[in-house]
Amino acid sequence: MIFLNKFFGVVQPSIGAPILALVYAVLGAVFTVLSFGRWIMPHAEADLSIPWGIVSLLLFVTGAYGYWAVTRGSTWHHRQFVSASWGFLLMLLCWTVVYIAVEGHHVEKVNNGCVALNGWTIETCDDHRKMAITVASVMATLSLLLGIYFTLVVSKWVSALEWIDHKEEEKRLEEWRNGLGENPNAAYNV
Repeated sequence: MIFLNKFFGVVQPSIGAPILALVYAVLGAVFTVLSFGRWIMPHAEADLSIPWGIVSLLLFVTGAYGYWAVTRGSTWHHRQFVSASWGFLLMLLCWTVVYIAVEGHHVEKVNNGCVALNGWTIETCDDHRKMAITVASVMATLSLLLGIYFTLVVSKWVSALEWIDHKEEEKRLEEWRNGLGENPNAAYNV
C-alpha cells in the first residue's frame, strides 16, 4: 500500500500536499479566467460557460485554502482541506454530467445559440460542440481519477496526523492520572 502512503509511492504527503494545493489554486485561477473570458467555450452560451467559471473559482478557493491549511494550519484544518477536496470532486462530477448531457442532447438549441452568439455556421458550431463534449469527458475522467487518488493520499496522511495527536492527548491524560502532569482539561474547567 505504499502507493497510498506517498504520492506515486515516492513523494511524502507533507511535501506533496502543499504542491497539490498550489496546483489546484493555479489551475483554478487559470480556468476561471478562461471560462469567464469565454476563451474555453466560445460556442457556448453564458448558461454553460458561467458554471464552469464557478467550478474553476471553487477549485482556486480549495487550493488556496488547502495551501494555507497544510503549511500553517492545524490537523483540523488539514481535515477540512480533505473535506473540501471531496466536495469539489463531487461538484465537478455533477456539473460535468449536466454539461455533457446539455451539449449532447440539446443539439439544436446549443447550435442555434452558438450561431446567434458568434455568427458561425451550423457545421462549425456543431464541430465545437462535439469537441467540447469529448474534451469535457476526457478532462473530467482524468480529473476525477487523479483527484480521488490525491485526496485518498492526503486523507491517509491526515488520519495518521490525527492518530499522533490522539496518542499525545492520551499520554498527557495518563501522566495527569499518575500525578505527573497538569490536568489537560484545566483550561476548559471554569
